Amino acid sequence: MTACSTLAAVVMMPLLTATLVGTRVPVDALGLLMSTLQVVIIPVALGAILNRFWPRAVKAVLPVAPLVSVVAIAMICASIISQRGEEVKASAGTLMMAVALLHLGGFAIGYGLARVMKLPIKSARTVAVEVGMQNSGLGVVLANKHFANPATGIALAAVPCAISAVMHSVIGSICAGYWRWRDE
Repeated sequence: MTACSTLAAVVMMPLLTATLVGTRVPVDALGLLMSTLQVVIIPVALGAILNRFWPRAVKAVLPVAPLVSVVAIAMICASIISQRGEEVKASAGTLMMAVALLHLGGFAIGYGLARVMKLPIKSARTVAVEVGMQNSGLGVVLANKHFANPATGIALAAVPCAISAVMHSVIGSICAGYWRWRDE
């Protein structure tokens, strides 16, 4: 599921953004496509190459890689949110509610549809995580690069993405903890 949605996102995100958002603001679909390739496909390809030719090195860093990635994303999100502190404070309630509903809805719909399709509970949990957690870090990068105000250089569109990265991580962690506790 992750591989398919990741590969589809490379083409679908620029296409859907240009189609849906492009009627209101200018959208550089080719630029979005190139940025998505740089942020998604190139790192995955490099990881596969490293794993193929230097598996011992990959195995050595694998235990700390998740922590490093979480810290990096947290630092990026903290930077984005802190740079736009006044704007975040002005719309914090609406913003937090929208992002929470997006991810809670994703987790619930993913789990619910998987169960309706009679998938086993562990598979339904996997679908819930796949639907509820999205690549918000990619959203931050794309918003900063492609949707900044030309006059100020500030990309307010990056703020919901940064908050989203934190929110889906918290919700996903709560779900994982609950499911682990429930299975014991």
